[in-house]
Amino acid sequence: MSFLGYERPDGQVGLRNHVGVISVMDNCNPVTRAVANAVEGALPVTTLFVRGQLGRDLDIAYDTLAGLARNPNIAAIVLIGLEPVTTEEVASRIRSCGKPLEIVNIQLVGGTIEATALGVRHAARLMREASRQKRTNQPLTKLTIGVECGGSDTTSGLASNPSIGFAADQVVAGGGKVVISETSEFFGAEHLFAERAETEAVGQQFLDAVLGFEEEVMARGLDLRGANPSKDNIRGGLTTIEEKALGAMSKAGTSPLVGVLKYGEAPMKAGLHFMATPAPAVESLTGLAAGGCQLILFSTGVGNPIGSVVATTLKVSGNRNTVATFSDNIDFDVSDVIENGSPIREAGGRLFDFTLEVASGALTSSEVLDVRETAISRFEPSM
Repeated sequence: MSFLGYERPDGQVGLRNHVGVISVMDNCNPVTRAVANAVEGALPVTTLFVRGQLGRDLDIAYDTLAGLARNPNIAAIVLIGLEPVTTEEVASRIRSCGKPLEIVNIQLVGGTIEATALGVRHAARLMREASRQKRTNQPLTKLTIGVECGGSDTTSGLASNPSIGFAADQVVAGGGKVVISETSEFFGAEHLFAERAETEAVGQQFLDAVLGFEEEVMARGLDLRGANPSKDNIRGGLTTIEEKALGAMSKAGTSPLVGVLKYGEAPMKAGLHFMATPAPAVESLTGLAAGGCQLILFSTGVGNPIGSVVATTLKVSGNRNTVATFSDNIDFDVSDVIENGSPIREAGGRLFDFTLEVASGALTSSEVLDVRETAISRFEPSM
């Protein structure tokens, strides 16, 4: 099994060939959007906050922005900053990947118009150079996929999640990497997933991440039952957080858990990993993309349209009503699992074949409609 991708200087392989125009902080976003809008193939990666953030929050922001730039779907980068000190914090985390990097600091070049003009010149040149690259045949060892769910219902745990799990197992069997995220989605079933860890240490790391987060939420005096399952999950037939967790876990297939990652951290070896992220889709997708996932298989039951800006996002549904009424945002239909009794192996096999087709260049709904967003998790106040 193989796919067609773009080779990068650090040995990774991109499924897309964008020039990333990336904001260092929120006040740079207007210039970032103007530059990207002017150049075909340029991708705007905007952010909120950064300036005034402290400690762990600031490190997460810098690391995540740099991780998005290092994602192999980005061929070259134009970094849009306000001033050079903060910009260098992000740039220094990007250079090791060896990709072309240009920097525009708005204060130094004389304001919005000059910064936009310079950014457009950089992005246009980099895009012309990137367009000369050709896709080449690549093994599954070069593929890292994320598995995500949102707008879940009873069909998610019965059809779309296990179909994704089957496809994820094929990636792992081929020597690739799979990352499952959304820490709170494991509440109540974490002990079962921990049993799949390849070592006791990895299992304990996973339990520490899930139970530690649960304690953090409880310490704030919040009732978890009021937030998860969410209102739309309940409307879709899910009854308890444990029921939702058992369905969500099936996205990870049956492979052993080999690693536990921090938010936005890249897996370093083949196999199945867990990344600690919030459950809301945009934050989780951003973490997965910053961790190097080129493609994300996203299961939805009652409908969730959003995709990652950087990682190609493929929407899968097993709900025939959603497939019919939410069709603009659904890329793959596995409703025959419930409607006709099709085996998961068959639906998952078809999904795996389509995943390789998308990896090789077929566009998804969130790409064609540009239904994409970025949000970096934060936990502390700004100064």
